[in-house]
Amino acid sequence: MGKLLKGVWPNTSTKEINNITDTLKSKNASGYDEISTKIIKISKPFIISPLINICNKMLAQGNYPERLKFSLIKPIYKSGDKSSPSNYRPISLLPAFSNIFEKVVYKRLFDHLNNNEIMDEHQFGFQSEVSTDNASRILLNEILEAMNSKQMVGGIFCDLHKASDCIKHVVLLEKLKFYRVSGKNYNLVKSYLNGRYQKVILSHNNSVESTWEKVKQGVP
Repeated sequence: MGKLLKGVWPNTSTKEINNITDTLKSKNASGYDEISTKIIKISKPFIISPLINICNKMLAQGNYPERLKFSLIKPIYKSGDKSSPSNYRPISLLPAFSNIFEKVVYKRLFDHLNNNEIMDEHQFGFQSEVSTDNASRILLNEILEAMNSKQMVGGIFCDLHKASDCIKHVVLLEKLKFYRVSGKNYNLVKSYLNGRYQKVILSHNNSVESTWEKVKQGVP
């Protein structure tokens, strides 16, 4: 088990916020605040100082900005019966600024997992320089080695249907405690998950929409 990290996660810097903003895809789509990543990239020289200040306050206080917790859900038709909700893929539009704040938190949490050797060696998804292609290659190699040794080969595959939508926040938070994320760092991730709201937009001109409802589970 990794060692317990004392204190809060390190402050962000001009260089980090610059790098994060530069890697954002320039899109016109926006959340409820009507601010797109394209606007953020254009106005970066004028907003980077307050962004750094807010990010550092977030890290120091262990509190995620409330205004970044509201998402618009737009159902995109896939195939089949158009009257069946299961034939639509929900697209969640968070405020564009949340991309920056999320990446700041992500880097520090990821560093904690790596520095304390918590990350499993067979974790191939959601990491740089490794992918599910690596997992497929290792699996195929083990199967071929077994067959060459005249051994029986069997496999059990689990399809976690809509797994990201079913994740319970209380389970995630308990895992954070187990992996020694504590104090204001833990409070920050808890604040990130809690108090989230979403509403569904059905028409192209946003004329048909639901009321804001609290998000109780799932990955934001």
